[in-house]
Amino acid sequence: MKPAADSEDLWIERNSRAKLCDLSRGLRALVEHRPAYHLIGTPAMALPELRLQTILTELGKHGRVYVKELAETLHVSRETIRRDLKHLEHEGHLRCTYGGGVKQQTDGDQPVSDRMRVNAREKARIGAKAAELVADGMKIFIDAGTTTLAFARHLAGRKRMTVYTNSLDVAQALGQQAVGDIFIIGGKLRPEYRALLGPTTIEAIGEHLFDMAFISVATVDYRHGFMDFGEEEAAIRRALVKQSKQIVMLADSSKFGREAPNRTLSARQITSLITNSPVDADFSAELEQAGVKIFYV
Repeated sequence: MKPAADSEDLWIERNSRAKLCDLSRGLRALVEHRPAYHLIGTPAMALPELRLQTILTELGKHGRVYVKELAETLHVSRETIRRDLKHLEHEGHLRCTYGGGVKQQTDGDQPVSDRMRVNAREKARIGAKAAELVADGMKIFIDAGTTTLAFARHLAGRKRMTVYTNSLDVAQALGQQAVGDIFIIGGKLRPEYRALLGPTTIEAIGEHLFDMAFISVATVDYRHGFMDFGEEEAAIRRALVKQSKQIVMLADSSKFGREAPNRTLSARQITSLITNSPVDADFSAELEQAGVKIFYV
């Protein structure tokens, strides 16, 4: 209804304030990593980050999403949704199909070259935050993985540290950056992982005590904890728990809400979690109860 002339200015002011409140709630939802369903249909949903968060939630529930339904639900154009789906495909979350998208298949572990492209920017932010935890003089272990590799690249210029790793890529990255003293733990070479694994590796880890171990896993399931596709990788990470004062878990959003065949660690076996992803409320409470520090980037 059109306002009376003498109240038009007041109506415009109130309407503008309402829109600003919607946008403010949207930004808070992003910072606090909360679902954005209550913002659907408001000006805040124009923010790409909120749309992507909502699309990923729907994808996780149903395994597929449809352009037409998303456009109607989020009150944006179909072209906008298509661009969002293309972005999520590039990040490795889904595969675009005619009229929508389907969840990326994760029935088995992916090659390193494929995993490097998934959430590359998010992994870089996680790696940068992890590097802040490393103090001069520390003896640390860096596990094999694409997120831990991103972390290793942020250690450039650190001269006063000792680094052990079972990853060829991590060792190469550290060597190029002249980072302290670097040792490669022995074992059987697994070319598909570009890492050394097996009983020899576990035995070698057992001869050391580390200030911190920086590790990643294939998936994070809210019921079963941190999981891996291969038992050999899981065994390495369990061995590191026994030989490290602190376990720092690096996990980007592509890892959460998924299962894998091997349960690697429980929530209580790590000391810190660095992620860019919203964490399930119950799982987050379990981590906090165990004294685990959660860092969002």
